[in-house]
Amino acid sequence: MNSGIRISIGVVLLVVAGCAHIPESPDKLVSYSQPEAGAGILADSSKAVLSGAKKNESAFMLIQRNVDALNWRLALIDSAQQSIDLQVYIWSNDESGRLMLDRIIAATERGVQVRLLVDDMPKDWTDKGTALVARLPNIQLRRFNPGRVRKGLIGRAFQMSTQFSTLNRRMHNKQLLVDGQWGIVGGRNIGNPYFGLSSKYNNRDLDLLLTGPIMEDLAIDFDEYWNAPATYPGEAMFKELSPEESKKAWDRYYTVLLADQDLLKQTTIPIEAVDWSEFFKAMPQKMVPGVAESMKDTPEVEGDRGIRLVDQLGQSDLKSRYQTSVITPYMIPSKELISDVEKTTKEGRKARFLVPSMESNNHTMAHSHYKKYRKKLLNAGAELYEFRGEPSAALRAYSDTPPVKSKFISLHTKGFVLDDHWVLLGSLNVDPRSIDINTEHMLVIDSPKLAAEMLADYETMIAPENAWAVTLNEKGKLRWTSAEGEVKKQPARSYGQRWKDRFWRWMPVESQL
Repeated sequence: MNSGIRISIGVVLLVVAGCAHIPESPDKLVSYSQPEAGAGILADSSKAVLSGAKKNESAFMLIQRNVDALNWRLALIDSAQQSIDLQVYIWSNDESGRLMLDRIIAATERGVQVRLLVDDMPKDWTDKGTALVARLPNIQLRRFNPGRVRKGLIGRAFQMSTQFSTLNRRMHNKQLLVDGQWGIVGGRNIGNPYFGLSSKYNNRDLDLLLTGPIMEDLAIDFDEYWNAPATYPGEAMFKELSPEESKKAWDRYYTVLLADQDLLKQTTIPIEAVDWSEFFKAMPQKMVPGVAESMKDTPEVEGDRGIRLVDQLGQSDLKSRYQTSVITPYMIPSKELISDVEKTTKEGRKARFLVPSMESNNHTMAHSHYKKYRKKLLNAGAELYEFRGEPSAALRAYSDTPPVKSKFISLHTKGFVLDDHWVLLGSLNVDPRSIDINTEHMLVIDSPKLAAEMLADYETMIAPENAWAVTLNEKGKLRWTSAEGEVKKQPARSYGQRWKDRFWRWMPVESQL
């Protein structure tokens, strides 16, 4: 079928299906990060933290508790005087997502210039909502790689079938940069499970609060994505609304926002902007120094897609002398990785992996395609641990934000520690989607002190009360051992989950996970 016929069929399908679609390539302004703010809480606290730092050193603090992760985001936003740049894969339309948006809007009313870049695949942001926010003063909002067809089952199916490779490329990067002075980078999206507010499940996750020279590199990274051809201006995603229609939409939003306070008032999360000065005064004692490098995929969605993060890692001088410790929520290793593990262990170096057990995996489909690699990893000499869905009360406290108690804890941390020296932390999972399909971002940090903190947390997470040690017995059979003893079946939350695991195992979707 030639391209002309294909296009004609596409047009017919769009008309028949009554599909709504967005304009092709609307005008958008090229813009760049503002210079760092020279005054205010963020500037002053950064100066205090870096007072004894060497020329190229930045400063870092692990954000392990979910409630702290939300509070630190609010602290940066509430303290902003000049600029907020936010890049994220998922921004949920729930209590925490709406609270973040409300505080960002409050910042714009102080004159702060805001740029928001959100991937288009998760659909919590409607096109109408996107346009409404993008048309507010001092806010620019763009979506990454949206398909033009927005409604209509037939039209969207045809679009996906003809543009699958392009539309399958999603932006998984996550970073928040404020006033050019402070930032947060790591694995958390924006939504209740990432901040301990979900009753279904909450994540065990990890971010880095940071300040210093690395901020300049992160700003350059953000600008490259912001101005990329794949980003789409939010104001063009929905028709102009009358003042009356716009007011009704915002009234509905603020009604829901008010109802959100029923939950938020029970927590230590402030529902309105506060003075965070005391938070920042303690930072010189809490942050540790390190020299960081930012690595990322380029934002192209067509063609060869430019530089890959994994290629940069492969070409770097990063090598472990005695131990590599990995935490990943989604683990589908390549043949090359299995081979590398075998080579590593034969040379006398440890390779340790902490992944979710089925009971702590929020995507059973991903788990069903991981499980066949257990024996391969163990036979290659790896140590393998699976995080428990019901860890110790002490560790659960990192995930649940009181009074919320979720049904289970899901492992979502993404991090690597080489020896006791290097820390790699960002959005990268060890699966085909992260390695071959999505765009990803990672910081590579030379910091023995940060590595020591990460390793201490790692040891806690693989302890018997928090994880299953996965081994092979003398007959080559898998066994799971924890504080509860040894079991022969992989731990699961329910029989229904076991059934889903068996179902998804036979679905040919591994390359997309």
